[in-house]
Amino acid sequence: MDRFSLNRQTAKPEEDAAQLFSRQFYKSWREGLALPLLIGVLVLGIFALIPAVRASDSVLVDSIFISAYLLTAVVTVIKFSYSVRMGVLILGIYVIGLGELITHGILGDSLFFFLALIVFATMMLAPRAGIAAVVLNIVTFIVFGWLIQTGQVTLLNPNASPAKVEDWISASAAMAMFGTAFILGFQRLEREFTEAQKQIDATLNTLKEERNTLEQKVQERTAQLKKINEIGHAVTSTLDLEELFPQAAQLIETNFQCYYTAFYLLEGGGKWAELKYASGDAGKVLKDNKHRVDAEGKSTVAKAIQTRMGQIASDAAQIRLDNPLLPYTRSQLVLPLIVGDTLLGVLDIHSTKENLFQPQDVDAYQNMANNIAVVMENARLFQEARQSLSEMRSAQRQYLRDAWHSLTAELDLDYEIGDSEAVFGNEIRVPLALRDQIIGQIQMANAAEWTSEQKNLIEAIAAQATLALENARLVEESQTTAMQERLTNEIIARIWASPNMDGILQTTVRELGRSLEATEVEIEVSMEGGNDQ
Repeated sequence: MDRFSLNRQTAKPEEDAAQLFSRQFYKSWREGLALPLLIGVLVLGIFALIPAVRASDSVLVDSIFISAYLLTAVVTVIKFSYSVRMGVLILGIYVIGLGELITHGILGDSLFFFLALIVFATMMLAPRAGIAAVVLNIVTFIVFGWLIQTGQVTLLNPNASPAKVEDWISASAAMAMFGTAFILGFQRLEREFTEAQKQIDATLNTLKEERNTLEQKVQERTAQLKKINEIGHAVTSTLDLEELFPQAAQLIETNFQCYYTAFYLLEGGGKWAELKYASGDAGKVLKDNKHRVDAEGKSTVAKAIQTRMGQIASDAAQIRLDNPLLPYTRSQLVLPLIVGDTLLGVLDIHSTKENLFQPQDVDAYQNMANNIAVVMENARLFQEARQSLSEMRSAQRQYLRDAWHSLTAELDLDYEIGDSEAVFGNEIRVPLALRDQIIGQIQMANAAEWTSEQKNLIEAIAAQATLALENARLVEESQTTAMQERLTNEIIARIWASPNMDGILQTTVRELGRSLEATEVEIEVSMEGGNDQ
């Protein structure tokens, strides 16, 4: 079977369906028109029937007209089938035309009724019925023309104009010509209607397909956005890059049918992108080899860095050339990881399916990459904050250690009560801890075993005692600092009150020796010492 025959067979059911719909539509239209048409014939026919009967002197013609009218009235009032009603209507038209023919001849009004017979038969039944009406009219003209011309039938109207054979031939030809033209025109109109209906059906089918395609695309896009939002929500709570990368890669591969996911971070002032995480065995090999990509190169990763836009690669040969360890890749999507105006790196996604990533979907995937980039930045800031907090705590512990070391070196802060020489088997030691720095301990011994309530009480008292000791140290330190500042201000005030340089020197030496209880104080103003330095 050739292609043309196949196309014809494929198109034939659609054409038959269109024709069937056209016939059903036309049939419904005709059946809906039947009753109004019959009522109109009855209403208007009464105005034509009465004058015709009064003007006619023939009982036969009057009987024909009245019988046709009454028969039409019967099928109008009583609910007969459509074919019966139209058959009676068409028969009535033929009978009236025949009555006009035997009354006035071919030169009368009979031609009008015979043409009406063709029109109504074609329009209300079918074009074939119209052809049958044309044949019936021609046969009627031939038979009655021969009978009238041979004198076997006499016209009922003695005043009717005599007709020649040429008149019968001319009337038959005119009736056949106009009837055929109407039938052909009606058939052409029916075909045009069928073609228009086919075009309408095709347009409706196209619109239906486009609507279904659009709905499918909307559903796919909605599902895609839902997956992207789920990935963003899942990684939001992660503040560790070592956990973020594998978690995000697993979610991406599960939701988007990918088999390889990699994260690159810019290093060296943005000159290259270093691989920080990659899934699968190929990713492990690349990670062990400290794989990096030149940011100014021509690879897909480099293009994403240069343009700061998502890049799609569908050329499998080029993908294998960029990375021979991924021979199964048929689609690649590289997305920049951007926070604000800062480019952190790129997200590289590979799939074994061809054309999986489409240009219209890049924006949706980029939103996912932006969410991951924000989480990366939050993780970095969290790590920095935690490092700063650790350094601050370390400095604070060093400060506490130095402060209490100096204080305990100057003062004996050991206190005890009870018999230190007695030996007890139950001894408890509770450290005096201040911000993770131990500044001392409480040691207690008892003949009885310490209960958990007693231990909790000792620990609570130790914590409060530690805070009280630190507050007391801070108070003493602040008092000492205030005293030194006051003494310094007094000495400075006395120095500034001296009227000359000798007075300034004497006041400075005297006040320093007195305030610091020095046995000897010497002050010298000389440029030689400064020059020697």
